[in-house]
Amino acid sequence: MDVLPLELLLPPPDFGTSGLLEVTALAPLSMVAKMPGKYYTGQSKPTEVMLLGALENALGWHLGEIERNQLIKTLEKKHKRKAQASGVGFRSLLQWHVRFGVMVVPPLLHYDDLWTQHLKGKTFVDGSRNYDAQAIPFMNAKRGGKVTTSDAAKARKGADALTDFQEGDEISITVLRPYFPQYYSSPTLRGYVEPQEAYRVRIETSAALAAALRAAIADPAAPLYLGSNDGWIELDWHE
Repeated sequence: MDVLPLELLLPPPDFGTSGLLEVTALAPLSMVAKMPGKYYTGQSKPTEVMLLGALENALGWHLGEIERNQLIKTLEKKHKRKAQASGVGFRSLLQWHVRFGVMVVPPLLHYDDLWTQHLKGKTFVDGSRNYDAQAIPFMNAKRGGKVTTSDAAKARKGADALTDFQEGDEISITVLRPYFPQYYSSPTLRGYVEPQEAYRVRIETSAALAAALRAAIADPAAPLYLGSNDGWIELDWHE
């Protein structure tokens, strides 16, 4: 991070400098604004928080949760306004100093596709495709309906439960956990759009921050994306 955020964000908000922000999609975009259920509902256009996140990526403001929360508290106190969070909990450091006008949305191609979601929970036994070779005999018996797994208190525990099992046994999932990945993959339906042209939106900020953003957009500190991290984009700032 070349510039400490506070150097640009502590002064009073100033929207005297404006430009046209152009967002070009390099890949299909899945822009999910809220915590999803079984279906990831994609938006037709990026939210303001998504745009702010992309700008922070360009600036290289990749902060840990503790450091970001400390800065947010400082900015809330300084500007006397609570920070707004996205549907997934992201709070941008730029929100007091950058505002957007009406967005021009290009023609879009809409479709749904399967996306690999990483999950962690009680269903890892059936969800994981990979596991330790020591678990193969037990998993073969489970698939054959000879044994079952459960998180019930009465389920059999102990190190020998994985090898010394009998037909009809109910084995605790805690016995299997050391032999499986911490996360498993689950195919999830997700909405995508393919913009046929660029999104365009007016952006207003201070002269100092505009200069920093123009430089960052010309030479981003990190890959830029909207929504999922495979939704790659390019940004351009036009006077």
